[in-house]
Amino acid sequence: MKTKIFKKPLSLIFVIIILIGCNSEEELPPDKLIGEWEVYSITDEEGETIVWDDLTNSLIELIPEYACMEFTATATEQIVSTRYVFVDVNSRGCLSPAISVYTWQVSPETGFYEFTQGTNVINYLVSFSNNDNRMTWNDQTSGAITVWNRIVTTTTETTE
Repeated sequence: MKTKIFKKPLSLIFVIIILIGCNSEEELPPDKLIGEWEVYSITDEEGETIVWDDLTNSLIELIPEYACMEFTATATEQIVSTRYVFVDVNSRGCLSPAISVYTWQVSPETGFYEFTQGTNVINYLVSFSNNDNRMTWNDQTSGAITVWNRIVTTTTETTE
């Protein structure tokens, strides 16, 4: 008799757990785009590739103050922002950062990443390599290609 008493509540609990587990929404993993990125190279419409480190190293050799140059991107679940700092050719320093902010989504029809800023929509074919630490944006309108490297921060623990 005691086993029947335990079987019913145990069965009921088991059924409830299964129902709750089946009804819960499956959480999708975060998109590989999310994170901090620094530009590796830029290829324009004519196919000319500029490796960012080569460019900055050459300029810094000429004028050390140009070390302030940068080109980075930050992606969250809702926005992508790019930050571009280039040299001021009229001085020995850099211009103010040019920051662009876009909302983004992946088109279910094409698989392209759609970056939207106001009424401007840029479609990129985005691919990932190097254990998702390298990202390539191929602009579907202009053909320009931008290659990014993920900024990986390492933390070191100190023991006392």
